Amino acid sequence: MEFLLSVLAGACVLLLFGLAIFIHEFGHFLAARWMGLQVDAFAIGFGPALWKRTVNGVEYKIGCIPFGGYVALPQLDPSGMEKVQGGSGEASRDDLPDIAAWRRIVVAVAGPFGNMVLAVALALCIAWMPGVRTGALDTRIGLVEEGTAAWEAGLRTGDRIESVNGHKVTNWTDLQVEWQLAGGANEATFGVLRDGARHDLTIAFETNNVLGVRVLAGVFPEARCEVNEVIPGSPAAQSGMQVKDVILAVDETPVMGAYHFSSLIAKRGAKPALLTLKRGAEHMQLSVTPRYEEDAKRYLVGIRWSDGRERVKPWMMYRDPWQQIKWDSLSVVRVLQALFAPESPGERKAVARNIGGPVAIVMGLYSTVRGSLIDGLGFLRLICVNLAILNLLPFPVLDGGHILFALYEIITRRKPHPKVVAALVNTFAVILIGLMLLLVYVDIARKVKTNRVLREMAQEQQEAAGSNAPPAAAEARP
Repeated sequence: MEFLLSVLAGACVLLLFGLAIFIHEFGHFLAARWMGLQVDAFAIGFGPALWKRTVNGVEYKIGCIPFGGYVALPQLDPSGMEKVQGGSGEASRDDLPDIAAWRRIVVAVAGPFGNMVLAVALALCIAWMPGVRTGALDTRIGLVEEGTAAWEAGLRTGDRIESVNGHKVTNWTDLQVEWQLAGGANEATFGVLRDGARHDLTIAFETNNVLGVRVLAGVFPEARCEVNEVIPGSPAAQSGMQVKDVILAVDETPVMGAYHFSSLIAKRGAKPALLTLKRGAEHMQLSVTPRYEEDAKRYLVGIRWSDGRERVKPWMMYRDPWQQIKWDSLSVVRVLQALFAPESPGERKAVARNIGGPVAIVMGLYSTVRGSLIDGLGFLRLICVNLAILNLLPFPVLDGGHILFALYEIITRRKPHPKVVAALVNTFAVILIGLMLLLVYVDIARKVKTNRVLREMAQEQQEAAGSNAPPAAAEARP
């Protein structure tokens, strides 16, 4: 059964990824036909053909390497672009009429436009589906653990973080993005609102050894503390607590989230706690006495909780499709700004450290689809937004390069020299291929390292559990 699920998930990944590529190239194809350009080929994938057919002079092809596609348009860039893409080359262009620069711009823009149309369609579909979990956690702090760098810097439970190094943040995902991009000596300045007053706090980060990313240790967002499961025989079960109860307060202390609740219970020890709950439309109080759990090494009441939004991914934050598309686009632009125009050297290093290549994208889509097909559609929407924006970058091998050459012609009233264009195209093609290969290597190396660290941690936990186990003779004693 597990094997079948893996196969189905893999097939879904190929179909979804292929759909994003198809829509992009189909946009170019339709616009080229509309603008009167000759189309030599329409291909999904690169390399040797798995299938091909020629219809009305156009070669339709599916390549064996699914990471891309092309529409061969001899008139779009008479400089060697078709050779890079797999088109027919120089000979077919000699007798073809020239195409106005504005028509070439329309054709170039059509591909990214197709991706954005698909992204909007996916966002609308997700918004209409019942039962889809959406929601963005606020930047108000639900818990700051004592002794952490954030605590020592002055961050407290109930504070609201408004900016990181001057960049405004509106939700917890924005906050995470900004502290990953923050440069400097592994620290950042947080703009914090407390009791109506603004404070600037410089907080140091820690590094997650498994993922190799920065973490704001001991800091958790404010969220609803909803009971998701009551463990039978636990103090919570004995007190009458039920699933869907929302914990509002411990004694007279308002609960800012599940992590905050756990912290309050752990500090009480074995003393009874008066819990204020919301059950449906009613408010009630229950007394519960925490019990020390040896496995957890702390006092617990015996519940598993949910904040109602904890499983929501960045690509599923907003029910409003336009708000979601806006966030997708701004997040891509923010990363590009940090990469090409960083405010500090640390921003570019942060992007380089966390950026993922084709393997990471496919693996992310696969794991998302395995969990939920709806989540997979949301992830595909984010991929489409990325494809649209990245293809508009003014690099000769991308759609933005075609637009750049066409704008040059419009402004100067002369065509760029074919040899110069060809040299730029070929140079950037080599750079792009090299970058893709580098990213593939980084993705694989990162995955191998993560798996190794996880295995080592699991082994250490097993050894620790074995060393803490009581001897057999002691177990036999009355």
